[in-house]
This record gives sequence, structure tokens and C-alpha cells, in this order.
Amino acid sequence: MAAERAPAMDTLLLVFARAPRRGRVKTRLVPELGEDTALDVHQRLLDRTLREAAAFPGRARLMLDDHDDRLAAHAREIGLEVGLQHGGGLGERMNAALRDGLQEAPRVLLVGSDCPVLDQTYLALAVDGLNQARVVLGASEDGGYVLIGGSDASVWHDGRFEGVRLGTDYAMADTLVALNDVAPVTVLPPLWDVDIPEDVTRARNLGVLP
Repeated sequence: MAAERAPAMDTLLLVFARAPRRGRVKTRLVPELGEDTALDVHQRLLDRTLREAAAFPGRARLMLDDHDDRLAAHAREIGLEVGLQHGGGLGERMNAALRDGLQEAPRVLLVGSDCPVLDQTYLALAVDGLNQARVVLGASEDGGYVLIGGSDASVWHDGRFEGVRLGTDYAMADTLVALNDVAPVTVLPPLWDVDIPEDVTRARNLGVLP
């Protein structure tokens, strides 16, 4: 009898990322650190996230907000699939990615590209969380979240993120309200991502950024 596959093998991991464009990424870093440093930080964090995605036991796909042939080629070289985000605002694009992904796999995890401490242990916790609930959220220390996942395509209907203030300190609280009808939701311990200059210093102190 064949050995039972680990749950993660049935999971699709999506990495949401902005194509690296000077002046368009990590804009909250620009006033203090400049556009070149902001771009470098973005690229380094994205590269780290893609390496983690490539090590994930299931399928993994880079989801870009715009075409970038060089980045797409690199992602494919390390074993990732590549796709484009579609929809209007971030909530609409996340919703579509989760819904569409669940047409391909029993579980879908969606992460950003700027969490310097996201690792395989945390991803495994998220997969396990979807064994307990239809939705999992990986909390962020700033009131947002670094991961969202689902195991039921019907959850991700149009308008699911309506009223959710993504990118703010209210993102997690708003999302839990928006998901009230699918409770319980598994919430994982908080990690942190790089948004402001102090986060860059923290990442450098950990050796994640040079």
C-alpha cells in the first residue's frame, strides 16, 4: 500500500508580489531610505520568500501584479509556477486567487513577499490549521496578516473583502468580521513584515537583510 501523502502535498501556495519597479515598491521606506534601497529591500525579501516557496512540499506559484519576464524566468528555474493577479483592488485580487486556486487544489495558502521570518514550520502550521477550519489567517504584529488560506471555494464569493481595510492596522480585525459567517477561523501566532525603516533595521539585526 502506498504511503499516505502529507497534507501539504495537496496544498497550493500562492506568493503575491509586486513586480520590482523603482518607485513602486516599499514606498513607505522611500522618504527615509530612498527608492534604490526600497527596491533592494523588496527584491531581497521577495527572493527569500520565493526560496521558501520552492521548498514547500506542495505546488507553489508566484502571482505577480504585472509582467516581469526576468522574475518569471527565475521563479520557473527554481520550480515555481507563475501567474498574474487579476481583479481591481487587493482584496478582489486575493479573493479571486483563493477561489480559483481551490478549483485546482483542496487547500490554498496565500502569502505576501515581505515577511522575513516566514518559514516551513509556519506554513505547516497553516496547512494543519485548514484541517480544523475552512479559513486560516497568519497574524502580523502590526494588526494585519502575513498569510491567508482556505479549503472551501464557496467562502470566497464576490465582495468577501468589502469593507476590509487592507494594508492598515485594522486589516485582521476587519477580515475576521468579514469572515464571521464562516467561523471558526484558525488564527496563527503573529509574525512581522517589513513596511517601515524600523522593520529594515530589525531584519538587518537578524541577518535577513545586509
